Amino acid sequence: MAGYAERRPPWYLRGVIQAILGVGALFFLLPLVWMTAISFKPLSETMKYPRSVAEVFLGEGHRARIGGVEYEVVKEREVKPTPEQPFCIVRPKESFAAGELWKPFGSEVWKKFSVFNQQELERMTAQVTPEMTVLGDDKNRFDPAAGTLTLYSGRKVTAERVRTISTTPTDPATGEPDTLWLVREWRPEDTDTKGVGSTGIEVTRAWDVLPESLIEKTHRVIPHNYPVGLRRVHFWRSLRNTLFLCVMGVAGTVCSSVLIAYGFAFIEFRGRSLLFGLTVSTMMIPFVIRMIPVYLLYRDLGWVGTFKPLWVAAWFGNAFFIFLLRQFFLGLPRDLLDAARIDGCTELEILWNVVVPLSRPAIAMMALFHFLFVWKDFLGPLIYLNHPSQFTLSVSLQAFQSEHGGTPWHLLMAAATVFSLPLVILFFATMKTFIRGIAMTGIKG
Repeated sequence: MAGYAERRPPWYLRGVIQAILGVGALFFLLPLVWMTAISFKPLSETMKYPRSVAEVFLGEGHRARIGGVEYEVVKEREVKPTPEQPFCIVRPKESFAAGELWKPFGSEVWKKFSVFNQQELERMTAQVTPEMTVLGDDKNRFDPAAGTLTLYSGRKVTAERVRTISTTPTDPATGEPDTLWLVREWRPEDTDTKGVGSTGIEVTRAWDVLPESLIEKTHRVIPHNYPVGLRRVHFWRSLRNTLFLCVMGVAGTVCSSVLIAYGFAFIEFRGRSLLFGLTVSTMMIPFVIRMIPVYLLYRDLGWVGTFKPLWVAAWFGNAFFIFLLRQFFLGLPRDLLDAARIDGCTELEILWNVVVPLSRPAIAMMALFHFLFVWKDFLGPLIYLNHPSQFTLSVSLQAFQSEHGGTPWHLLMAAATVFSLPLVILFFATMKTFIRGIAMTGIKG
């Protein structure tokens, strides 16, 4: 102990090394921190450069009073009225479909377009009733003389004017011209960007035209991103598929690799060293070389489009794990195996009752490695699985990203955070076993 204490570096050098390692660990945590932070923001804030520490984790929001009630609002668009082209807030005297404020067709036409989902159709066909107000602007033109509102769809309805907006107000704090914004009530479900987000058809939302000075900036956290994101990537269906492959793959790899490694370590037979060398040499064959021949083999077997190519091969052993386990087995005391043979145990009984209990750290490490590989595997499921109902989590995340013209990063990052969370928990839960397995593998007694 005295010699070890003398060889230890001084405390200040140890402190510098620990600080460097801590900074390195924080650096590698940055992707996870970024992903988690984005998952709680609105879509409009995901690509903004943060101006403060709070904006790293919190998205910008707005709050305003509409009709005497304070709402969380979203700034829909800037309004620039002039005396020659004023904007009007009007109240229609007859009902019409909300989508007619936004689309140039009626309900009977919208239903024929597959681009609209059921949720969007319901919102577009919702009725604007006489107690509601709409904005008379350059799309929905209000004629004060005739008392009619010409909708964007082309239909005319009778309406009365509530308020005219013809000039830009002045900011009382600065005396400069203020900016007018069309704002609408924000709700957590607005995080689902697939839905239509136009003020024109949000007939159930509070809205108004307000100057910038009356709109208060706030910070907004949106946990609703998580249920929406998980629903959109079909998380539970994909999780079931992924867990099935993980269980079958881990079970097959553990059972086959333990048996084969035991044979290479303890059973004498002619050509054992040559066969072991051939087994290990297969690790040097790149996957891209094997990919097409293996695919053609599975295609001829009729397995493409099923889960079989992704788990059946695991039951025939893994060269890397066979090598690791063999090295671990060679470090076990042979006297225990000889004693078991003297007691009349068969090789399988020796394996199950002696070798496996002593090799739990190495076997657990092998199972953890293969579980992580299957959980994160993207290329295999992408090649062999054809139907969305078969997709694993990694493929479902990619499919969700590719099916949108603009990626909804807030939802994608929420789903990706949940995808990564089990791996983080699993690592910390098995860290001691993992380190022990790594430390003991290859050490001979």
